[in-house]
Amino acid sequence: MKVVIITPEYTNSMEEVHKVSLPGSQAPFTVLCGHAPLISALRKGVIGCDQKEIAIEAGVVRVKKDVVTIITDHVS
Repeated sequence: MKVVIITPEYTNSMEEVHKVSLPGSQAPFTVLCGHAPLISALRKGVIGCDQKEIAIEAGVVRVKKDVVTIITDHVS
């Protein structure tokens, strides 16, 4: 699975990720390989990609064909 994080400052891509945990606007959720397509709002929180954690501000996520695209204002 591929994860792409897009901010106004940069775009970052991670290949070969097996699991992504996301801070959904209603509740946290996890995306695994083969996940059904979805679009969801994200709240401020932490994205977990395998062994890496990335703090984000609010944003949106799209999952489609094993590509997780996250758009946010700021990461830290």
